[in-house]
Amino acid sequence: MPRAPDLAIVGGGIVGLWCAMRAGAAGLCTVLLEKGRIGQGASGGFLGALMPHQPVRWTPEKAFQLDALMSLETEITLLEERTGIDCGYRRCGRLIPTRTEKKRAQRTDWQAAARQNWPTASPGGKLLEWRLLDATPDARWLARDAAPLGCEFDTLSARVSPRALLAALALATSRTVHIRERTAVARLHDGGAMIVLDDGTELKPGRVILTAGYETFDFLEDMAGRRLGRGVKGQAALMHPLQPVDPHAPIIYFGGVYVISHDNGLIAIGSTSENEFVDAAATDHRLDDLIARATMICPALEGAALQERWSGVRPNAIGRHPMIGPLPACPRIVVCTGGYKISFGIAHRMADAALGFVTGQRSSVPPRYATAAHYACAQ
Repeated sequence: MPRAPDLAIVGGGIVGLWCAMRAGAAGLCTVLLEKGRIGQGASGGFLGALMPHQPVRWTPEKAFQLDALMSLETEITLLEERTGIDCGYRRCGRLIPTRTEKKRAQRTDWQAAARQNWPTASPGGKLLEWRLLDATPDARWLARDAAPLGCEFDTLSARVSPRALLAALALATSRTVHIRERTAVARLHDGGAMIVLDDGTELKPGRVILTAGYETFDFLEDMAGRRLGRGVKGQAALMHPLQPVDPHAPIIYFGGVYVISHDNGLIAIGSTSENEFVDAAATDHRLDDLIARATMICPALEGAALQERWSGVRPNAIGRHPMIGPLPACPRIVVCTGGYKISFGIAHRMADAALGFVTGQRSSVPPRYATAAHYACAQ
């Protein structure tokens, strides 16, 4: 492992891997440090929802996410060609049940806003729109009584297999980057000029990208003099249905519950949002409640066998947006974290911005993504 690399990346989740792949492609001598196994943290689940923000009240942050969701389709195609790994990507769309007249009236505004703010087609040629449906299109997938006033169907939403995407990124990255798993960072010295590992090894990188999920906020607290975010625990379940499900089925999203059909015939259910928790790795009655709620709206889940229970802690920056940019107190360190529930859809664009700050190229992020904006929220 180089002791004086051009760049050290702390964290081997979805954002860290995109950063590493971009850095390797740019010719930087790069070391990726992951305290456990690549992708074992919050990135290592199985939900894989890639859903846009509401198209109303358009902001630079929503525009950034839209650009990322559009470009990810091409990025994944190139990654699959490069590695031979199928990432399970599909632009399947999303169903949102409508249960009140007030909500249905609001959805008309969303439909008009989508026509105004979204492109007409995806890179693959799929028509992008927000439709209002009078009834559920498939009563076995979305129950009729779950959508008494019909539902909304957007064709922009997509899904991916998180673990397959992580595997593809890790393979592509390993060809140009020094990846060190089970390598924990004990502390950062001199504003990132030195990294001390748990075993006492010292690295002197030119620059550092901190993208260690919610643990990034622990590293930053002393340097920033404030708490810039926290971890939010999420629990999810993977189910094997009694009867085969259509892998093209749209994501069901209602009341914080996601139901997603994947190419392997399994259905992913997620996710809880727990601000207070004791054991980050344990699942409990909250997941049982989530499975019960999902089964009420998705008849295909009735009698399904539980394949896997999962929990992880997602990074939620204090400004409730991703945090990307140099740390004001330590400009040698670039922060790239806080994507919370949208990380998989925007991680490659987060990486582009972070590498721009590292190399000194022009790099712009939405105003509320900037580190200064999060500093202001923490005052």
